[in-house]
Amino acid sequence: MPTTFEAVVIMGSDDWTPDSIAHALPDAGMRMEFVRQLNTTPLSGLAALGETWIKVIEDLKAAAERGRELHAYQRQHGGQLPEQYTDVTDLIVESRAA
Repeated sequence: MPTTFEAVVIMGSDDWTPDSIAHALPDAGMRMEFVRQLNTTPLSGLAALGETWIKVIEDLKAAAERGRELHAYQRQHGGQLPEQYTDVTDLIVESRAA
């Protein structure tokens, strides 16, 4: 059964509503920011705002799919990353420790 995020993203662009956009955002902070922008955007800018947030949702869905594919690859190859990836875990840990 698809999550709300997955189910809403399947919709066509003509089917989006502010409510469906808000429900498709996977994080409460993102939903709050969308609603804040929705409430402060002039009517003339609402279509552009909607398109911006629909793109965010579509990009998140694509990133989640890439993550699932990468995880499957790692499971099949003993945790190794594909050649085109660079493991930056140590750089992140070092930057957070500094």
